Amino acid sequence: MKLPIIITAGMLTAAIAYNAYALTCGAQPSCDSLGYTYTGSTSDCLNKPLKCPFNSSYFNCTKKTDAVNLLVPNYNRGVTLSANGTTYTVGSGNLASYSCGWVLFENYDTNGEMPIESQWYINNVIVGRQNSGTVLKWTTMNSGIYFVNKGDTFKNVGKAGINKLTFFPCKGF
Repeated sequence: MKLPIIITAGMLTAAIAYNAYALTCGAQPSCDSLGYTYTGSTSDCLNKPLKCPFNSSYFNCTKKTDAVNLLVPNYNRGVTLSANGTTYTVGSGNLASYSCGWVLFENYDTNGEMPIESQWYINNVIVGRQNSGTVLKWTTMNSGIYFVNKGDTFKNVGKAGINKLTFFPCKGF
């Protein structure tokens, strides 16, 4: 009776030893396969770089140029919107496919007989305006471009002779 117990114990010990060997001596994954692909300067990183546990010359981080390339305006995909005071929301309505972008407000006026004011709003806060100058003396032109994120609202309450509102989506989105 003792012989089967000894044989079973011996087989169990061998199996445990084999599994321990497989765990400690198996091939480790490459840094590249784990996402640690960057080997440049860590000064290029926005955040603290994460070093590969197997080779400290490889790391992973968000690079400054990658972040900039995601957020710059895509001037080739501009969307012309109404500047009559209509409120637009990034990520909703005709801007539903966008999660961030840049809003270009423009107002041009050859001064008429009375001073006028156009107002630019983001999230119900006036971020810019255009005021007419002296009556019948010169043309006033004002423009401004602002970054907006998903959920932000904006509008151009244009009262000038020519009013424009253009949305440029972020390049990386």
